[in-house]
Amino acid sequence: MGRRKISIQPITDERNRKVTFVKRKAGLFKKAHELAVLCQVDLAVIILGNNNSKFYEYSSVNVQDLLGDFKDSKFLHDSKTPADY
Repeated sequence: MGRRKISIQPITDERNRKVTFVKRKAGLFKKAHELAVLCQVDLAVIILGNNNSKFYEYSSVNVQDLLGDFKDSKFLHDSKTPADY
């Protein structure tokens, strides 16, 4: 039996939002690392912090090189938005 689906809403309490951000960021970066290692892919995760105050990044390769490859690529790419979920 699976878990119930929870509704996703902004967290209004500042402290809870910060704690959730730190935990979920760590989980996202861990999953990104696992994906890069298990599937032998190059990837980067870039997060722009609250109020555009700070960037957080995880990358399996140099981010600038990966972004350059992305911009110069002639390959098709798969793009997702929140509406896809």
